[in-house]
Amino acid sequence: MLTRFEQKEVFVISSNENFHRYVRDNLPEGDFIVSGGADTCTEARQKMMGNRSAVVVINIPLSDECGTELAGDLAENGSASVIAVVKNEQEPEFRQSLEPAGVFVLGKPFPHSSFHQALYDAASAYARMQIISQENQRLQIKLIDLRLVNRAKYALIQYLGMTEEEAHKYIEHMAMDQRISKRKAAENILKTYENQG
Repeated sequence: MLTRFEQKEVFVISSNENFHRYVRDNLPEGDFIVSGGADTCTEARQKMMGNRSAVVVINIPLSDECGTELAGDLAENGSASVIAVVKNEQEPEFRQSLEPAGVFVLGKPFPHSSFHQALYDAASAYARMQIISQENQRLQIKLIDLRLVNRAKYALIQYLGMTEEEAHKYIEHMAMDQRISKRKAAENILKTYENQG
């Protein structure tokens, strides 16, 4: 189901105050908001810990480092989408080194429309990664549930002499009768039988 585009937070990293102002003044109205900023790589690394921004815009170079390593690190290890803004003549070189890490590269100067398109593309990539992350978490929980149920089945086989099919049905009936999940039923069985070993 498609939902309305939610307002996304943008974190700006630039050693140039004019760039901070440009981003603040030129965000697509209603869709994006500046959530914070930093002037150096060092400050950005500190402020980005636990930051929940959807998009990070880095104006390269920064005063203490180039900023490419920071862009790659944030793209590979963070949840935000990263846009690196570089000089037009350096764009092909930076694109080749940063895009494999998942960084969007935007050459400057650029028209407002290109900046807006980069923001929307980055926000879409962020939204897609959130969906993948949620699905991954759901599958991890399902896998844990399955392992617990299997351990409980083997406890029933070992201690009560049930067949695997009988143990499976026993867990299902226990869950239905007690109105609990199969995972909870399995945990209860394991508490009873695993301590007997």
